[in-house]
Amino acid sequence: MRFYSCVLFAAALVIIAPPSAHSLDFSNVTCRAFMASGQANMAAMIMWLRGYHAGRIAVIAYDSADHYGGRLGFYCKQHPDANLIDASEQILSDLDRGL
Repeated sequence: MRFYSCVLFAAALVIIAPPSAHSLDFSNVTCRAFMASGQANMAAMIMWLRGYHAGRIAVIAYDSADHYGGRLGFYCKQHPDANLIDASEQILSDLDRGL
């Protein structure tokens, strides 16, 4: 009987509890919003972007010294109204060409 009470209580918590996750549509994020988001959020966005591009581009084999984040920040400072995904693709394209 106690087991069923616990299961019922847990189910009630799941149903009643509001979702705590927030969603972010990266297709609408600008460089200005990226730069204003703070260092911790910028790091999370960079990790997401690297995963996003890894799923779309066949091979991205850069070492940690490629300074992708710094290049993205520099590009975003120069182009604050640019789309973040487009800016990231530009940086990766430059890295592919050896620039």
